[in-house]
Amino acid sequence: MEFQCPVGKQAQFILTEPARINLLYGSVRSGKTNGVNIKWLHDIVSLPDGNMLMVGNTINSLYRNVIQDIKRLIGDRNVDFRRTLKEVTILGRTIWMEGADKEDSYERIEGESLLAAYVDEWTTIPESFTDMLLSRLSDSGNRLYGTCNAGSPTHYLYRRFIQRSHELNMRTWKFTLDDNPWIDSQYKADLISEYPIGTVFYDRYILGNWVSATGLVFQLFDRARHVVSSPPSSAKLIEVRVGADYGTHNPTSFIMLEKYVVPGRHRPVWYATREYYWDSVAERLQKTDGDYSYDLAQFIAGSTLSSVPPRGGECATVGTVEAQAGCSRRSHGASRASAASIRPEPRVVGLPRYPTSIEVDPSAASFILQLQRDGMRKAGSARNDVLSGIRSIASMLARGDLFICSSCPWLIWSIENYTWDKSSSPSGNEMPMKVNDHPVDALRYIVNSL
Repeated sequence: MEFQCPVGKQAQFILTEPARINLLYGSVRSGKTNGVNIKWLHDIVSLPDGNMLMVGNTINSLYRNVIQDIKRLIGDRNVDFRRTLKEVTILGRTIWMEGADKEDSYERIEGESLLAAYVDEWTTIPESFTDMLLSRLSDSGNRLYGTCNAGSPTHYLYRRFIQRSHELNMRTWKFTLDDNPWIDSQYKADLISEYPIGTVFYDRYILGNWVSATGLVFQLFDRARHVVSSPPSSAKLIEVRVGADYGTHNPTSFIMLEKYVVPGRHRPVWYATREYYWDSVAERLQKTDGDYSYDLAQFIAGSTLSSVPPRGGECATVGTVEAQAGCSRRSHGASRASAASIRPEPRVVGLPRYPTSIEVDPSAASFILQLQRDGMRKAGSARNDVLSGIRSIASMLARGDLFICSSCPWLIWSIENYTWDKSSSPSGNEMPMKVNDHPVDALRYIVNSL
């Protein structure tokens, strides 16, 4: 790794006498970590005897985000990483390491006396751990360095520290992409496009502002731009993936995403071409794992039976499938029967497909097992990182890498009505509302696998 001499805010931070609390926050890839790494290396060789601690959300993330970069700066032979002992020796000095991904993580550092600490991804660290860490920094000349991207203004780090920095023995530095002179211009442009203007992710990860997530999650979604009748006839299909959000009392949704090479585009484009949606409460017809497995197999083969899609922003109402299938099951006690005994004929929606993966709601272990027993070996537990999935979907929509076909009205309706949960913001951990989100969840499972 070629050493890049610090300039600008990096140099200012490195040359400034540290306060008790020193926080570098702002946009992604803005040079925050590199600045702290150099300052930390200086402290390792210059501070008197005393305990030093490095903290990450997990020790693995600490290694990926920080220690690997330090190894590139000073060479592998000057860093001895011992994960099982939770220790790393850097330039001959042994430093403790700790992961803080749970509320009770603070118990791991009780009783310690510290001279210096370095916290990576501080917004992911529980407040209780931060309080304990500050109480452990008791040696003369103690100091705490931390880095993070901007988050919610209700997060404790913003409320209790940044807003009160003038009252505390604390210094803060806000970094943006412009503070990193070594970033490649094309990479910078790609980053900006991946966090689209008009989203909370752009405000936080590009502008470095602490802003709330409110209103619609996908404010940039526009039917005129993002909804198409079908993939272009000149496009070539190269891959198919399926996502499944499973519910017993809640609706179950399947989404098919198809990857095409489109003439004139330098990268492939994904199209949501097929959907399945079953609301057992509205339909008064409960389905078993076996029933849903059968429906998924039919869905992949090219036919499906779904609840009738919403009209005018309203959910489907009771009895819609009876009208769709042309039968009156409810009058014969169908609401208490298994779907298998009264299954109507499904609609043909396309040709058979052969998905490379079937990403299933990770909480649906029994359903995944049923799918595998029924021969769908590609079925597995999806990665359920909600915010990462939302960011990826928004980025794909903004770049024109994702389109929704008009054959997926439930998905379109779900995207247009997907909103942030106001009740989750006081904790600083914002999440979307768990209402009418099932098609979006199924889409998110696929996108998280890409």
